[in-house]
Amino acid sequence: MFTTAKLMKKTKEKEHYLKEIYRLEAGGKTVSVSELSRVFGISKSSVSNMIKKLVAMQLLNSAPYKAIALTLEGRKLARTIVAKHRLIELFLVEIMGFDPENVHEIAEEIEHIDSPPFFRKVQKMLSQRAIDPHGSPIPDVEF
Repeated sequence: MFTTAKLMKKTKEKEHYLKEIYRLEAGGKTVSVSELSRVFGISKSSVSNMIKKLVAMQLLNSAPYKAIALTLEGRKLARTIVAKHRLIELFLVEIMGFDPENVHEIAEEIEHIDSPPFFRKVQKMLSQRAIDPHGSPIPDVEF
């Protein structure tokens, strides 16, 4: 039996994978089980299991000896997660007065909220700005 907390943890975990694969691809790196294992500090078998789940959800493409790649749907979801994260970091700094060095962990939690009206409102409050407080671009997505 799954609890809501356990299902949420699984969703967060999947979203973290998508976000990291997006980041690696954007940085021109080849995405592999070994690379993700290193980044997350977990076993290759754990990474492989999650990759299989994300492939089954049609969010990733993966084949033996080939780079792991986001599907069109996976890329769209990853861009949205990244946009939420960076938008929240900007909100925390610009509106709430947090130090830029203290916003990552808060944004890590908030990025998983499924509330397009909330993120549209935050976006509007920030006048549609396109750069987060760390200088990274906020992907242009429709919430």
